[in-house]
Parts: sequence; structure tokens; C-alpha cells
Amino acid sequence: MEPVAADAVTDRKRELDTYQAEYADPSADRKVEQRIEHFVSDFVISKLSGERILELGVGDGIWTPKLVERFPQVTTVDGSRDLLAGMEERLRGRRWAPVCSLFEDYRPRQRFDTVVASYVLEHVDEPALIVSMARRSWLKEGGRLAVVVPHALSLHRRLGVKMGLVSHPAQLGESDWRIGHQRCFTCHELERMIVEGGFRILEQAGMFTKLFPNGMLVQCSDEQLRGMFELGRELPIEYSSAVFVLAQAG
Repeated sequence: MEPVAADAVTDRKRELDTYQAEYADPSADRKVEQRIEHFVSDFVISKLSGERILELGVGDGIWTPKLVERFPQVTTVDGSRDLLAGMEERLRGRRWAPVCSLFEDYRPRQRFDTVVASYVLEHVDEPALIVSMARRSWLKEGGRLAVVVPHALSLHRRLGVKMGLVSHPAQLGESDWRIGHQRCFTCHELERMIVEGGFRILEQAGMFTKLFPNGMLVQCSDEQLRGMFELGRELPIEYSSAVFVLAQAG
């Protein structure tokens, strides 16, 4: 593992370490999200190309092993040393390059074919900066950026407004704060930010139709959750609970 840069040991870095417990020892609500994330990750990874992949964040630990299985050179940047160490133990010597750094501080020696930002941009202080850095500092000419974010216009968020639980769909709840979410994007906001960051949109997709909060999905079978995932790909993107964008550096 590469050493921690001095400027990465900041209040933000220590804050990230406080969130890692929710990933390492997830609540029942979080476990539902992880089950759904397997469907999302399989779909998105099937769309990726190139040999050198940069993954932003370990998160729930679902994406990294799948990326390492499929691509010869995978680098993962995360501000939490604990999450990286846990993944290093899981991979047990397989070829993988962990880097403990804040995204904003990361400057690679070589550029990448693809950057994967799965469930990341809702966490960072300046998501537009991260998108811009992907184009300016991380990607090769013509490289691709794959982004997945929770969707502010999800049906379950709209239902929360109708029930009087929140004032608007993008309002963050207790589960959002628990894992460090700072915002929730609409599909339109995400598209605009990526285009303004210097990318050309190649593909967009909605994923998972979510009517109810995770606490009510705990009892669903994998077949039921998969059905909701597939339904999310068929319905208009405006109603899905997660949005995927694949874009090319212009």
C-alpha cells in the first residue's frame, strides 16, 4: 500500500474513517443496499473497457473484487486506511494497487483508461471538481468515466413527499447522514455536471425501481430485488432510484 500523503491526513480523512464502520458492519438497511449493489455493479462493469482502471473508493467492498477479476490493472483510491486494509486482506495478494489519499490530493504517475465513481459523488465536498480532475489528471485522451449515484427523483423519495415525511425528494434522511451523504442528484443535474466537466455522454440508464424504504425491502428475495432492478432499466430514468452515466473525455 502506498504511504499516506501528509496533506491527506486531514479532518476530512478522519471523518471518512468514522463512516467505515457502516460499511464493515452494515445495518439491516445497508445490507439491502448491498444486495441491490451487486446487480448494479454487474451491469456497470459489463460496460467498462480498457486495461488500466481507477476506482474511486472501496465503499461496500462489492466493486473492487469484481474489477480485479476482470481487468489486469486496478487502482483504488480511498481516504480510509481501514477500508483499504480490509480489502487487501480479502484479495490476499491478488494484483491490485490501493492508494490511501483523498481524491482531491491524488496525482497518478500514469493515466487510466477508465475511472469508476460508483456511489461517490454524493459523498464529496465538490463533486464537479472530482469530475474535472478525472478529465484533467486521471484519464488518458478519450478515456471514459463511469458514474453511479442515488437518484433524487426516485419513486420512494417522491412517495416520502406525498406522505409528508420530507419537503422535497432530494432531502437527505437519517440513513443518508449515517454514511456521509452530502447531497442527492437528479439525473438532469448529474448529466449537466458531467458535460460541463468536459465529457460527452455515451450512455445513461436508470437502475432499480424503489417504492419503499430499505426497512420494508429487507424481506424481499433476491429474485424480487432483481426484478425491481430490471424494471428500473425499463421505466423512464426519472423514476429510478439510481442513475448510471458512461461518458468519454472530450
